[in-house]
Amino acid sequence: MKNRARRKRARERVAPPRASEEKRARETSTTHAGDSENDEDVMDASHIAVVRREGAYGSYGSMSGGMSIEDDEWATATRTWRSLFTVLGATANGFRTKKVWAPFVYDELAGKRMREAGFERVVHKRWDFFDKVRDGPFVRSLDAVVDNPPYTGKGMKQKVLKSLVDAELPFCLLLPLGVVHGAFVREMLEERYVQIIVPRKCYVFKKNGAEIPFKFLVWLCYKMELERDLYLID
Repeated sequence: MKNRARRKRARERVAPPRASEEKRARETSTTHAGDSENDEDVMDASHIAVVRREGAYGSYGSMSGGMSIEDDEWATATRTWRSLFTVLGATANGFRTKKVWAPFVYDELAGKRMREAGFERVVHKRWDFFDKVRDGPFVRSLDAVVDNPPYTGKGMKQKVLKSLVDAELPFCLLLPLGVVHGAFVREMLEERYVQIIVPRKCYVFKKNGAEIPFKFLVWLCYKMELERDLYLID
C-alpha cells in the first residue's frame, strides 16, 4: 500500500522543464520591430511571445524549414522591396513619389533600400511608433505606411494594425499569411478596403549576413487604392 501511494504521488508531481525549453525561454529576451536593435526599442521580456512557425498564425519563415523562436530580427532585402514596387510603383496612383513612412527600425538602412527599389520619399527614423502615429500633423503629411512590422511580441500585430486604423493611415505591411485568417483582422478592417499582394518568397537577412528566402508571407494592404484586390508577385 505504501509503495502504491508513493508511486501515485510521484505521478502527480509536475515534471521540471526540459533543458531545451529553458534555453528557448532564455533566448526570447529581445524582439524586432521590423528594423530595431536599440535597447530603447526592445520590449520587456514579459511581453515576448514564443511563436513557432506552425503556431497560431500559420507557417512562415525560412524556406529551409528550420524552426526559430522569433522571425522578427531580420532586415528586408532590396530585392524584396523591388518586387513590391512592381505593384505599388506601377498603379495609376503610384507610390514612386508619394510620401511613405517605414516606422520599424532594425539596421537603419531600410529607407535606403526602399529608395534603391524606387520609393523616392521614404521617412525612416528611430521614433517610438506608438507615439509618432498619434502625431496628427505628421500623420496627415503621409500617404501610407509601408514596412515589415514585428510579428511575435504578444499582441503586437493587433496593436500596430489598430494604431494605423485609428490614425486613418493607409498601409501595406508584410505579415504571416495566417494573419489574414485572424479574427482580429476581420473585426478591425473593412473588407472593401482590404487588398493582398502575395510574393512567391521574400528575401531577408541578419546584419552582415547572407540573404535568406522566406515563404508564406503576404503584403496586407488597407486603403491603398490599388487597381486590383489580389496580386501574385515573385
